[in-house]
Amino acid sequence: MMTQKRQSIPRTLWMLLGAALLLRLVLALVTEGYPYDMSCFVAWGDKLAAQGPAAFYSEGYFADYPPGYLFVLGLVGLIRGVFSIPYESPLTYLLLALVPSLCDCAAAWLVWHVGEELRPGSRIPLLLAAFTAFNPLLLFDTGVWKQIDGAFALPLLGCFWRLERRRYLPAAFWYGVALAIKPQALLFGPVLAACFLADIVQEENRFRAFGRCFGGAAVALVAPLAAGIPFYGFKDLIPSLLEKYVGTMSGYPYASINAFNWLTALGGNWKPLTDTAPFGVSWHTLGWFLILVVTGGLVFFAVRSVRSGHFSTLLLAAYYGLGVFTFGHCMHERYMVPGVLLALLAAVRWNDIRLYAAGFGMSLTGFINLATVYSLAGTEDEWLSSATSSTVAILVGLAETVCFVMLLFAVWDIALHGHALALPERARSEDSVPAEQPRWLRWEGLAMLGLTLATAVLSFSYLGDTTAPQNPLDATGTVLSETVTVEGMAVNLWVYPGISFGGSLTVADEQGNVLLTQELGYSTCFSWSENRLPVSAGQTLTVTVENAQLFEMSFRDGDGNLVAVTGGGALFDEQAEGPETISQLNSMYFDEIYHGRTGYEQLHKLPVYETTHPPLGKDLIMVGIALFGMTGFGWRFSGTLFGVLLVPLAWCFARRLTRKRWIGAVAGVLLALDFMRFAQSRIATIDIYGTFFILLGAYFMLWYCQSVLQKGVGGSLLPMALGGVAFGLGCAAKWTGIYAGAGLAILYLGVLYARWRQKKPGFWQEFRLAAVGGVLFYVLLPLCIYIASYLPYWWRDASFSLADWWQCQVSMYEYHSNLEATHPFESRWYTWLVGLRPVWYYQNTHLSEGLKASIAGLGGPVIWLAGLGCLVDLLWHQVSSRGSRAGAGVLILYGTQLIPWMLVTRCTFLYHYFPSSMFCLAAIALVLSHIRRESLARRIGAGLCVVSLVLFVCYYPALSGLPIPAWWAEALECLPSFGFY
Repeated sequence: MMTQKRQSIPRTLWMLLGAALLLRLVLALVTEGYPYDMSCFVAWGDKLAAQGPAAFYSEGYFADYPPGYLFVLGLVGLIRGVFSIPYESPLTYLLLALVPSLCDCAAAWLVWHVGEELRPGSRIPLLLAAFTAFNPLLLFDTGVWKQIDGAFALPLLGCFWRLERRRYLPAAFWYGVALAIKPQALLFGPVLAACFLADIVQEENRFRAFGRCFGGAAVALVAPLAAGIPFYGFKDLIPSLLEKYVGTMSGYPYASINAFNWLTALGGNWKPLTDTAPFGVSWHTLGWFLILVVTGGLVFFAVRSVRSGHFSTLLLAAYYGLGVFTFGHCMHERYMVPGVLLALLAAVRWNDIRLYAAGFGMSLTGFINLATVYSLAGTEDEWLSSATSSTVAILVGLAETVCFVMLLFAVWDIALHGHALALPERARSEDSVPAEQPRWLRWEGLAMLGLTLATAVLSFSYLGDTTAPQNPLDATGTVLSETVTVEGMAVNLWVYPGISFGGSLTVADEQGNVLLTQELGYSTCFSWSENRLPVSAGQTLTVTVENAQLFEMSFRDGDGNLVAVTGGGALFDEQAEGPETISQLNSMYFDEIYHGRTGYEQLHKLPVYETTHPPLGKDLIMVGIALFGMTGFGWRFSGTLFGVLLVPLAWCFARRLTRKRWIGAVAGVLLALDFMRFAQSRIATIDIYGTFFILLGAYFMLWYCQSVLQKGVGGSLLPMALGGVAFGLGCAAKWTGIYAGAGLAILYLGVLYARWRQKKPGFWQEFRLAAVGGVLFYVLLPLCIYIASYLPYWWRDASFSLADWWQCQVSMYEYHSNLEATHPFESRWYTWLVGLRPVWYYQNTHLSEGLKASIAGLGGPVIWLAGLGCLVDLLWHQVSSRGSRAGAGVLILYGTQLIPWMLVTRCTFLYHYFPSSMFCLAAIALVLSHIRRESLARRIGAGLCVVSLVLFVCYYPALSGLPIPAWWAEALECLPSFGFY
């Protein structure tokens, strides 16, 4: 049995490494790389291929890399030249990423090899090798950024593993290879020195030890010197290499160069070294002081570990590499890559979960660091100077420092006492058949109904006016005029336009003098505007409307009171329907001017304006308008209803996921009080529908998976079919529903694997049924639903065909893939995790002095922040072999909803994270269910609900547009990146 197990591990390992390599190469093909590094690498390769090494380092030419890796770049340039591969070609990206990708996989193999050598037959080496292979930091660095850190880190790993085995001369050779590739290898020089000195202390034959020391120094110089000869020749070799290494190391005189570390957390990113740091000294002085402290720690740990008999070069290298990155000055964002790999190698060497946790944490912080810098390259914020990006840098820098402190404790414990905290050898056991769901009790149903009704009252209150002008003067494609006589003194003219594709409004007096001209475009529809227009009593005016709808106009005196008029036709026939004040209650805001307008157009069989998303969401907005008229309440009704229904759906999802009634109640309360659910459901846009159907599809998939493990595929056709319906509706509401489909597919296939492991008879019959059901319910049925969402197009134009439908899809894709628009409140995916940049939807400019009113799309602090922590906890349990099927499912649903946004380069907003936040809530529910003391878990759940309620009350004005005193509004902007008042 053991022999079979030992033989299967390499096969599994090679499958993992092959998948990791393929993933890197795919990422390389579909992403463009960090532009500054890419342009250098391509230009260097082309020059080397064209002119040869001797002419490469020409005077005035920028090339800050030593010769070691230039041979690879030259080969890439040669291949590109032979096959005429252009710079922008994905093949160029693939060629640049190929060698580092192979080196990443070799590093993962080394992690497995070290662990297997020390603990043969253990699961731990394969576990850590898998994490190394799919490490998000390495995936991004190699596959997306297309840097060569994998090629640089691999010889460093080989060096310190050889030192761990006291193979000093081979270790020195590998160190020289790393030094030939990048001068950052010099940062690890003190560790190398400490290892050779420790050998002198421990070796009885001191002469032999000194010989190894000096021999190692000579061997370490072989690779850099050999690589430099073709470039510099023999005569100028050493002076030129010294100049290159010194110049590169001193080329960026800043406290931090986009490295999210302790100095960045103190505000030192891109601060000149001569500037004053927070402690009254220069950044240069502070950086050197901290490096000396870290170096002193290296000496301390080396001496004490030699005395205790627990000397470990891997441990010291991980400590020093990450310590210098955390506290040193002039650090770049990628300098942590070798340290993270060394931490993982040390973790497998010592089988210590703390070292693994530190490597895990720094992998996440490093990944966010690289993603932040990469996404802002070439933008106005590439120096990370905005409030949002600087806050990200500070928070991630603090998190990275905490991870280093965790590693420090582990190094202390191991180096001084030889005490390691072992990783769990076996995965957490789970029953092959899940437990039955608890039956619904009467009080539970009533409680859920009561919460739903309370949420409805909260959500529908102060939503929008139920009356508005409904009969327009329709001058679309023509010019129409009306004459009106004002019966009293007027100061302002309020205007309520309708549909317009680029029209205008003109007001003239009896002499033909133009008193007012207003453009009527896409942004003015169904929104009251106020125009300064003093008019005397009895004055007659002519109003001309060109190529637009205009629903109503009203003259107002200085106090805002309605002034009576005579005549005016359709422009003044619904004076009683006008509002007392202009606000969001009677006017569209943000993207309502697209989606709400389109709902109206579909209802009235007009040409639709918004075609950049599938129509189902706008179909549902149309239903609300049909029921309640084209009013603020009408165009927001359907979205608000779906926002209310999200609450019982979340209750049921959490209850089914955890099999605990009280956790379902906690989830329902938390979502009822969530900022994003409240604000996003009360605006006539389509995101609420996509989010609802995504969660509904996840609920049915959860039901299906549990049912398959209990009853088999044949007994699970109902949730299978309902899941397909929900998936189709989600896709028809917004294409983000397709992202969810990836997660559903993984779970659909995963439960079949779990069913196979149950070893029940008749599995292949079930497999065939699942295959047919998958095609029927998750391909054909969703396609039919998606096509059916275009029925309003056919109602308007009976000639609308499948060819026209397909052209709509092509048009949507081209719009989103080519969109280059920017927005002051756009945000990147990594800022969504903690809700740093809300979307400012609306500002009321018609208030008396001292009052403010705004509406912002904010992330709910409890669900988003606590959920993020719970997701990290679930992920850590999964990668440390202590996870569960439910935890894996939540992470898959969350990841497949978020990860596609990491590759999106167009303008994005915080509300794009709304569907992902549903699985933050699921993570909270799952973590609460894992707490062993249920009384403690209940108190934590109740505490989260109380905090949510307090925060909701405080922020209700910013979510609803309720006018409040200025001091209150200013207090709500607790982060510099908020800015919504």
